[in-house]
Amino acid sequence: MMKKMALLAAGMLLAAAGTASAYEAQLKPFADLAPKDWSEDAVYSLSALGVIEGYEDLTYRPNDSLSREAFVKLLVNAARPDGGNVQGKADIKLTDVPAERWSYPYLIAALNKQWIDFMPDASGALRPELAVKREEVAAAIGKYLLSLETSDVAKRWTEGEWTKERELRRFSDQDAINQSLVPYIYFAVRQGIMEGDANGFRPASSLTRKEAAATIYRLLNAGIAQRKLEVTGFYAIRSYPAIQRMPLLDRVAFGWSRLSYEGAGSAKLDTKSTEYRFPDGWQEPVDAATRAKLGKELMIFATEPRDRVKEFLRDAAARKSFVESLKSVLSESGEAFTGVCLDLEGLKEADAAADYVAFLREVKASLGSKTLTVAVPPTYYYKGYDLRGIGEVADSVILMAYDFTHQDSGLPSAPLPLVSDTVKQALLSVPKEKLVLGTSKQANQWVATGGKVTLAQPDIAEVEKRMAFPGIALNRTYPYFLKQIAFQDERGSHTIYYEDADSIAKKLWLAKYYGLKGVSLWHMGNVTAADWDTIAKR
Repeated sequence: MMKKMALLAAGMLLAAAGTASAYEAQLKPFADLAPKDWSEDAVYSLSALGVIEGYEDLTYRPNDSLSREAFVKLLVNAARPDGGNVQGKADIKLTDVPAERWSYPYLIAALNKQWIDFMPDASGALRPELAVKREEVAAAIGKYLLSLETSDVAKRWTEGEWTKERELRRFSDQDAINQSLVPYIYFAVRQGIMEGDANGFRPASSLTRKEAAATIYRLLNAGIAQRKLEVTGFYAIRSYPAIQRMPLLDRVAFGWSRLSYEGAGSAKLDTKSTEYRFPDGWQEPVDAATRAKLGKELMIFATEPRDRVKEFLRDAAARKSFVESLKSVLSESGEAFTGVCLDLEGLKEADAAADYVAFLREVKASLGSKTLTVAVPPTYYYKGYDLRGIGEVADSVILMAYDFTHQDSGLPSAPLPLVSDTVKQALLSVPKEKLVLGTSKQANQWVATGGKVTLAQPDIAEVEKRMAFPGIALNRTYPYFLKQIAFQDERGSHTIYYEDADSIAKKLWLAKYYGLKGVSLWHMGNVTAADWDTIAKR
């Protein structure tokens, strides 16, 4: 699934925009955040989401105090994973924040929600540039969290239940906390978002930028912890050992067929003569999926230009011929498949988009009660995919948010900031209830020897073996959120970026944050035992 395709867009943007490139800024670590700093995971996670931002000089200034307006922007961004417009009608007039100020829409949005209604004074002045106090942060977060509860729960808490939390905590400086805010502050404390230390709660202390990142990160994690994800596994290419893992999935797509365009007016579903074919004993994995009560889809692969996909899509008679062939295969397979997963790749030109949607409608109409899943690449470079039209037709849309690999810039397959940006762009067109985040178990290896650098895609099993060798340097790379493996041998200097269990876990986290339908795994033959453990904990 997109095994040989490398998106050029990221590299093109890097080259074209130079140091001003937004991607370049997102894909470099902050110059002033020390490696292995306690806030590292929180800062880079929120940066990948676009919830926090650094400065033009690629610094984050982690120890600077956070202003009121900067905190409110963090809170509003964290509460709006859809990235929607925060501008709203100003129910409260601010006398010291003009509508032209960068923070105005965020402040108005939070005021309208009554999250920060305690900040403006009697004259309507909010003083946005002031360093935000810990009690203000806790109160705003507590108000936000209570707004997510039922009215009965919120009423009971504010009318007295909060005192139980106060007695439990017994902060040494609890009398210094603004008494009008205590119900909300203690609700944030109860949810584990804010806490005290040996010096008490320190209500009047300011919050540093990295402390704010850690606080908002805890807030996000509390909100998404209970969200569930549907997991699709692609059974293809040495996937037989993974049969025992079927119960960990919700659906499986079997990579056993390919579009065969035979010329004008003629096409069929090829299940016998290519690498995508029904293997001997194919009933065994299908039966395992049936026992696990999974959705079972037949994956149909094709790539432009090899399979002349664009030409096929323009040939109405060939499309009709293919649909009849597909219906025949599904009928002959009996109850083997509950749906179809279409993976037609490589459509770069926008003039293919309408033909593709028309073809999808024809396929969907032929499936009856069976499901239609459509796999799509990021559309930075591939313009032949009308995501809105595809989202209207398909039951699920798998966003193949990987293969960003670029040799010259050293960009690996799926750095988290680009994955996040890809999801945000897709959500503009595809409902989150249909969108599935596609992941690919990959390793990208750069080998430097004699002044020349080459790129390879090593086998996953070999990478796993290599990590156990002596003299190997292993690191978690930020902001990529990928495992980095470095070593020297007779061939030269090696750097490998690897999609391991931790990076897969972070992509599950990302999918939960955006409220997506689920994630997919390409492919089950590469997924390791540690990866499966991560999937099981989802």
